[in-house]
Amino acid sequence: MSNFYAALEIGTTRTVLAIGEDDASGRLKITCHAEIPSTGVRKSQILDITQATSSIKSVLHKIEEKQSEAGSSITLGNAYLVVSGQHIKAYPFQGMVPIEGTKVGNDELDAVYRSSRTMQIPKDREFLDIVDQDYEIDALRGITAPRGMSGQILKLNTLQIHADKSRIDNARTAADAAKLEIREPLFAATCAADAVLEEHEKRNGVIVLDIGGGSTGYAVYSDGHLATTGVIGVGGDHVTNDIAHAFQTTNAQAEQMKTEFASAIIGTPGEARVKVPGSSPLMESRTISRRALDTVVNARLKELFAVIREKLEDQDLLNRLHAGAVLTGGGAAMRDIDALVQRELGMPTRTGRPVHVDGLDGEDFPASFAALAGAIMYASRMDEDRSILGGLIGRFFK
Repeated sequence: MSNFYAALEIGTTRTVLAIGEDDASGRLKITCHAEIPSTGVRKSQILDITQATSSIKSVLHKIEEKQSEAGSSITLGNAYLVVSGQHIKAYPFQGMVPIEGTKVGNDELDAVYRSSRTMQIPKDREFLDIVDQDYEIDALRGITAPRGMSGQILKLNTLQIHADKSRIDNARTAADAAKLEIREPLFAATCAADAVLEEHEKRNGVIVLDIGGGSTGYAVYSDGHLATTGVIGVGGDHVTNDIAHAFQTTNAQAEQMKTEFASAIIGTPGEARVKVPGSSPLMESRTISRRALDTVVNARLKELFAVIREKLEDQDLLNRLHAGAVLTGGGAAMRDIDALVQRELGMPTRTGRPVHVDGLDGEDFPASFAALAGAIMYASRMDEDRSILGGLIGRFFK
């Protein structure tokens, strides 16, 4: 019997709903997904709940239609929410307990875990995740398995990720109005990383850049664990806005120019001049310099990657990322953006396609579904954990 999971993303440029399935083969597969342009949303923030609700209803309807065409039907009542935006913050926090006796045992491990979950956040914030990093015993750092080790004080280092509660509540309200319950909010960047990274990349050091419409999330792994994460308030829409301003076009025209003609690298071979799409069938097109177009795009993206480079340098992480950079999100489809990242960060760069979830081979750009794929992976893990716990409780109380 198959289990089904759903993930919803209410992004700056699109609202997407995906359904995943796992079965006896042990592989997850996205069996159905639908998307429409977002309305009532700007920079990953809902500004009009009625319009956002309408968008969710529309993707639900498209899912139902696709299921019907495939001869299947699923009553979808809940979904995990993929969250992005500059309001998301991550802070280190350390749990600490004395070691009773001479060696670390289960009591100390349980106690330090509980201690690491005591961080207080303001009432207007909501946790998205608490990530365990490594242990310390006295002055010894970087411990992965402390059981049986000797010392005085045991510490557990964590990264605590939280978001603006009102933004998540607004998404819940919009989804509730569309008859879809939000089970749990999840951070887009770490979801994308889960979907596209192999364990050896996390050990060797890697950064995932999840480039959306309104912002770019990043997740940095070193020595096998999440070292830092965050969000920069620059995304693909900022590039579009720059083009529209520089060449006095509408945003729709600028978006078309970006996707059809522009490159992140100045001097990429191509036409010397490109057409500005007419704003209506009766309007004649004009042309602009391709180099001028690329210069506008390059300037904004270089600014973004300079900020990321600075953050990596500040935390002494830049030279530890031997597996390089992996690009996900719709913004990663920008022509030559991988070459620009490689140049600006000084590391090998690739586009990340989900490797742990099937069903996206037919997509033009699977990297744009990485965060949703990671959310479905999380849903599957949670379901498995609940099944194990349920089995244990059943054995204890039957």
